[in-house]
Amino acid sequence: MLIYRNVGAVLGGALLLQISVGVLGVSLPLAMAAAGWSGSTIGLVAAAYGAGFMAGAWIAPGSIRRIGHIRAYAAFAGLSAALILMLALESHVVWWLAARFGFGLCTAGLFAVAESWIADATPSQRRGAVISAYQIIGRAGLILGPFIIALSGLELTQSFIVAGIFLALALVPMTVTRRAQPSIPDGERAPPWRLFAIAPTAAVAAFAAGLVNSGLLAFVPIWADSLDPARATGAAALIMAVIYGTSMIVQWPVGRVSDKLDRRLVIAVSAGLAAIMAGVLALFSTPGLLWGAVMAGAWGAASLCYYGVAVAHAADRAKVEELPAIASGVLLLWAAGSMVGPLIAGFAYESPLASRGLFLVGLAGNLALCVFALLRSRARVAVPREEREPFVNLMATSAELAEIDPPETEDAPRREEDI
Repeated sequence: MLIYRNVGAVLGGALLLQISVGVLGVSLPLAMAAAGWSGSTIGLVAAAYGAGFMAGAWIAPGSIRRIGHIRAYAAFAGLSAALILMLALESHVVWWLAARFGFGLCTAGLFAVAESWIADATPSQRRGAVISAYQIIGRAGLILGPFIIALSGLELTQSFIVAGIFLALALVPMTVTRRAQPSIPDGERAPPWRLFAIAPTAAVAAFAAGLVNSGLLAFVPIWADSLDPARATGAAALIMAVIYGTSMIVQWPVGRVSDKLDRRLVIAVSAGLAAIMAGVLALFSTPGLLWGAVMAGAWGAASLCYYGVAVAHAADRAKVEELPAIASGVLLLWAAGSMVGPLIAGFAYESPLASRGLFLVGLAGNLALCVFALLRSRARVAVPREEREPFVNLMATSAELAEIDPPETEDAPRREEDI
């Protein structure tokens, strides 16, 4: 696959960043559970990350405009590395709440820098290939991160240091590049209610993706640890790798299907299948590591794939000049859901139902989305196929890459040295 030279540094930084995020996705829940924290407290810490991410998504574009891409990336990466290392110093709830909020803010800023850089540095007719490479590398980092600590046998506190190391290393590719950095971006943000007016199904799906997926993923490592206590971190790493791996495999085929069918029906089917698998997990909550990985992978394949379809559906309904703002609005709704979801999941997990309650939250959330999408498909005619924007394979942390730019004109050709 052709990789443009000017985004090579971005792709390298993205891999290191996502490895760090993958390490924390497993080690943080396990560390909190090992410390004896309640489910509601664990959910509160997870929700702090969502709150920080929402704040970061709101302020990052202005920060990039003021100081430029490279300086903004360096500031966000340096601060986030320091915040991660803070976790190794003290396990007090307030300390971790502050650290996770700050890390969420910085992570949103890092994604905004990387994605706006890619959008600027690649021509529109070739952007799909580069976006696909960026998404694949990002998911590979999420899968690789947990195994780094699982195979090394590190203690959970030491894993925070490892995550901080990778985030510090993520600074290197972006700050030593000799290629021209992008022009300073312009753009506006869209309030969530505007997206509800334009594409209600996309708005609800984005919120549901944040609520259900962020809520469950905050506790899945703890559940996985109970399936094989002898392996501890290794079991959690395996389950998380399977979830991200299956979602990566099915995302593109599901997106291509949505290019041909009513996207709302695709969202409904995906959410319905995710609800079924969550129900199966609630029914068989202690299946053993092998069957647990199979069922969790099936849930992840269904539940983690409809966010990208929701972004495409919002783009179908919006005017061209509204697309950047709409992309931002979708991300803000996802972040809002990721604030609420861990809190609900935490209360469910500490209830007498324990892990069954956790998966019942997934069942209820995805079932509600399935019903809503089906009702909307009957209430309003689908966008004609020839008028749809092509599907873009996105994770639920991407806003800049959802922007559909008009074709470049001869008056503003892209310089070869920037590519």
